Amino acid sequence: MIRQLLFVVVLVLAVQTNVANGHFFGSTKTVGNYQIIFSPYPSTPKAGDNSTLLNFSVIENNSNIYNIYAAVVITERQSGDVIEQIPYKLYEFSDFTVPYTFSKPGDYIVRLQTRILGDEKYQTNQLVVSFDISALDPNQLIPFDELMLFYVTPTAVIITGIAIYLRSKKKI
Repeated sequence: MIRQLLFVVVLVLAVQTNVANGHFFGSTKTVGNYQIIFSPYPSTPKAGDNSTLLNFSVIENNSNIYNIYAAVVITERQSGDVIEQIPYKLYEFSDFTVPYTFSKPGDYIVRLQTRILGDEKYQTNQLVVSFDISALDPNQLIPFDELMLFYVTPTAVIITGIAIYLRSKKKI
């Protein structure tokens, strides 16, 4: 009897469990009912690093979209020259990753072009969104944000703490 009751409880919980969708977190732009998220990894890629991933998530009202076509165009921000064109590809889910290696340091624009099946407007016309990204020089010793976060800020806090302590003891 207890086994049957336990089985029924587990079955009811399994049926009522909602499916959870995970999405990337990053820079978000909204176009109509669609939210387009761009989350590169690492957040500030280094030129020549072949582990750079350009992560995208196209969601409609906080839900995944299925079977979308997407293309990526990367241009140099200053000159406007097209550096790379990644052709349209069918993605089963609207969370997808495009590996890319930036050949040289600089500022770039990553443009996502999407066609959404089943949407009257964006099935024939592209949904286009652009995001800014910078590729760092791999020879730079320490990136500025890392320098500030891990070295300058803790050092300033320690020096301030010592100064406050010495002042409270009337030694300075």
